[in-house]
Amino acid sequence: MFASLAVILLPLLLGYALPTPDARWLSWVNRSVSALVYLILFFMGMGLAAIDDLGPALVKMAGTTALIFTAITLANGLGLWLLSRAFHEHGRKGDRQPIAWGKVLLDSGILIGTVATGTLVGLLLPINAHLLSEAALVALLALIGIQLRAAGMSLRQLFLNRLGLFIALTLALTTLATGALLAPWLDLPVHHAMGVVSGFGWYSLSGILVSDALGPLWGATSFFVDLCRELVALALIPTLMQRAMPLAIGYAGATAMDFSLPVIQKSGGAQVVPIAIVSGFLLSLATPVLMAILLV
Repeated sequence: MFASLAVILLPLLLGYALPTPDARWLSWVNRSVSALVYLILFFMGMGLAAIDDLGPALVKMAGTTALIFTAITLANGLGLWLLSRAFHEHGRKGDRQPIAWGKVLLDSGILIGTVATGTLVGLLLPINAHLLSEAALVALLALIGIQLRAAGMSLRQLFLNRLGLFIALTLALTTLATGALLAPWLDLPVHHAMGVVSGFGWYSLSGILVSDALGPLWGATSFFVDLCRELVALALIPTLMQRAMPLAIGYAGATAMDFSLPVIQKSGGAQVVPIAIVSGFLLSLATPVLMAILLV
């Protein structure tokens, strides 16, 4: 257990402890994170190729992904709607500019294509890339620690923004509770089922960590669940923002502080941006920590 925690948390904390880099180095960090994500997703695809009876396994994975995604969406929606009522938060008016769906779908297609390419290469050249994948994961976590430090969120900022804090807590608790309830259907221990769902939309990290702990099939399942969350969030945020702002921000999960933030800002105005950043930052911080604890 402690070895697994160390592999995930030590490079993350080391990266977070480093001084905040200047703009030039931060740009290099961001590009390196992107490259490592694609590399590790490629390795995950190679791991999928090693599974016996891959075809039936992928069909089962698709059904499992649909079950988890549907259950989490309903639980998150109910919890965040109740939070909206408790805070008397209703809709916010903003700019309803269209989303650039072409780019969104292209980026998602490239991610899925990377996994598929790795699977194809693994079928043709059955090579064990586990050590390379582990090394890339450690480097990725250290760079993610640098990114989190560069976000510049102090503890005072996090805890003074009560709504952002409660949005993150509500999303995390409803997601983890759903994972625990689904454990018998997933044929997993409760803590592993909770670990599989604790990506909160951070598909580029969740798939990698789950794959490392439970194997490539569960890693791919977690990856697709979180990728679906991001795509559905982008589609629903403009509509949900008009009705229940915490629901719109919360469902975006960890992506509320980066990928989904432009859509949140356009839909809800500048006043909702601090709430989204706090919620997304807390969920981004929670993902590697929860997975390190639960996936043992």
